[in-house]
Amino acid sequence: MRRRLLQSLVPMVVALAIVAVIPLANFIATSNSRTLFLSRSNDADWFAAMAESPLQTGDIANLRELAVRYQELYDTPVFVVDVDSRVVATSVSGVDVKEEDIATALHSTLAGRLPPEPPALWPWASGEMIVSRPVVNNGSVLGAAVLRVPTDNAREQVQRGLLLLLGGLLISIGAIIIGIVRPITRWVLRPLQDLDNATHQITRGALDTRVSTDGRAPELRRLGDSFNSMALSLHQARQREREFVADASHQLRTPLTSARIHIEGLSRLSPTARFALSDIDRLGRIVQRLSRLAGSDRPSADAEGNEEPLDLAQAVKERLVGWKAVYSADDLELIIGEMVPGGVAPELEVDDILDVLLDNASKYGAPPVEVSVTRDGTEVVMSVRDHGLGLGSRDLKKVGERFWRSAHHREMPGTGLGLAIVRSEAARVGGRVVARPPIGGGLVIEVRVPLIDDYDA
Repeated sequence: MRRRLLQSLVPMVVALAIVAVIPLANFIATSNSRTLFLSRSNDADWFAAMAESPLQTGDIANLRELAVRYQELYDTPVFVVDVDSRVVATSVSGVDVKEEDIATALHSTLAGRLPPEPPALWPWASGEMIVSRPVVNNGSVLGAAVLRVPTDNAREQVQRGLLLLLGGLLISIGAIIIGIVRPITRWVLRPLQDLDNATHQITRGALDTRVSTDGRAPELRRLGDSFNSMALSLHQARQREREFVADASHQLRTPLTSARIHIEGLSRLSPTARFALSDIDRLGRIVQRLSRLAGSDRPSADAEGNEEPLDLAQAVKERLVGWKAVYSADDLELIIGEMVPGGVAPELEVDDILDVLLDNASKYGAPPVEVSVTRDGTEVVMSVRDHGLGLGSRDLKKVGERFWRSAHHREMPGTGLGLAIVRSEAARVGGRVVARPPIGGGLVIEVRVPLIDDYDA
């Protein structure tokens, strides 16, 4: 934005500077031309006075000597003509009175009128300056004295003046741009920069960020008010999401506790009840994680459980036993890929993470679904790959956001919290979730968690 504004203002400054300089350039050329013209006009008047008597008497020898001496001193040819435009005395031979400039000057001079002032001298032009004055006696024109004035020196002076003017113009333009245009540009764009900074703060999760609208232009005040309204709406939406998750987890605690009490009584009579009791415990842990998810975006660094590392590959294989049966019942193919042992933090909820990923793969993807555990440097990677339609590049960046669902899957049942919980669980042990499109189509979800170095498989 700043570059575009400078690109529009700088040409305007340059154009205005050029418009202001043109009269000064014309003044320099005109002033030098006029100085030369007035100086040589005085000499022409003196020659006209000296030629009055010779033109009357016809004795022009002395007049010719004066013309030669003048040319030797000032390097300026001079000649005198009579009333019929015949050259009677000259400092050089071969004078052609029919030359356009000479003829024009003589036409006015012999008619008793002073010729007009010659045009301004410019460095890129050439030619002599013709200066003529009438020889007059008792009001009658007897002839004219004409000087053919060289203009090279005068044009060089004009050129030097124009170069100095150009240098001053460039310095002035630079000073205006640095001292005026750039500060004005910063001042004009400051509200937009504030909006840009506030937008970056919003994207980082600081939804309470607001911009000041005091002292702004009406258009910018409206823009700032609209931004603040948008930020308030986002903040309120986030608060409602957290309140919903918090309320849901709170409401689930009581029935889960009651169900657990009843199932504990039945577990003495039925082995199936013991499995139900295990699932109830898992539901309780899910409710606890939902409560944490509603309270903070930051992962917890507190370690839970025992101190022994967890073999991620072994935990995944144990959980896949049950999922193989689920997939077979639905006529879906589940492939168990490479399983490389690797120790991870014991508090990582492998069952819950794998349940979310395999459930999503069966609902939103397409078989076969492949599960593998590998090592990548200092990370242990659990990946689940399906062969469905996959996600676009924009959707891949949103995987794991709360309540987000792909446009292709919004009509299907779900809450949009599954991958958010997976991301939170991975972050809780210093891990991360990566979604990428594999070769051959589909989608790969990778849960990357730090490898515990001293783990002995």
